[in-house]
Amino acid sequence: MKASNIVVCLMVVFLLTGCAAGGAGKLNRVKIGMSETEVIEAIGTPSTKSASGDTAYLNYNLYSDWIFPDTYFVRLTAGKVDAFGKKGDFNLGY
Repeated sequence: MKASNIVVCLMVVFLLTGCAAGGAGKLNRVKIGMSETEVIEAIGTPSTKSASGDTAYLNYNLYSDWIFPDTYFVRLTAGKVDAFGKKGDFNLGY
């Protein structure tokens, strides 16, 4: 195998690894009980944010593959994370 082919293969592996860690894999950094500030420090600024009463939703468009983003959410009740995941995971209507 030529050295140039090896370099190209390694670049592809690093690119794919970086996308996985930088996209939906970020959600692995979220833990139940975190504050909104801790969530934003861990995974970044949300695409959108909404709130009703003491419940807030941080919505993220993250790439689980390399082409199309999926919507992920972090739900905070009374200022603390009590649920998070991919939109539709829990059949909660959001």
